[in-house]
Amino acid sequence: MNWGVSFSSDALQRDCRAICVRLAFALAAVLITPAALAQPISSPAQVTVVSSASLVKINDLDFGKIIARPTAGTVILDPSTSQCTTTGAILHIGSCQAANFAGMGRRNFIVRIQVSSPTNLTGPGQTMVMDTMTLDTSPDLLFQSNGNGNGVGNQRYRIVSNTGIFNFQVGGRLRVNANQAPGTYQGTFSVSVQYQ
Repeated sequence: MNWGVSFSSDALQRDCRAICVRLAFALAAVLITPAALAQPISSPAQVTVVSSASLVKINDLDFGKIIARPTAGTVILDPSTSQCTTTGAILHIGSCQAANFAGMGRRNFIVRIQVSSPTNLTGPGQTMVMDTMTLDTSPDLLFQSNGNGNGVGNQRYRIVSNTGIFNFQVGGRLRVNANQAPGTYQGTFSVSVQYQ
């Protein structure tokens, strides 16, 4: 019994070997191609490690987009909802974003939070004033008292979160001038936290 294939000519054997080699290369190309097409893709990763008794900005305050009118008006950003409402004939477009800050202390520590106000927003037209800054400190901070007794300034809060980590949002009022020139307006306000 003959288990192999016998070839009577050397030419036929060469042709068979050539076909086998081509098949081997074709099979190798099919098996290697998916791996060869896989390209590494890089993605950034980051973390901020903060120390106890610190403050970190999470989000900037953004009043969104508005259309000014022939009369002055205001845009009021509610820190608890990040929603904007307007007065006067101003039209508001798109979404708003309250400023968001995070800090870390210990449960039952008292913190004093102060937000600067008023702030000027400057751009291509007349300066706009941002004032009447308001805070939303729930659920991590519990209001205790006003530092200066008249409702503004260094307001005192008690940290009620079990971890000592707390977040709070800041909103305010933007005074828009009549016929405010189109463009981007920017300004800076400061937030300070004192731990006690």
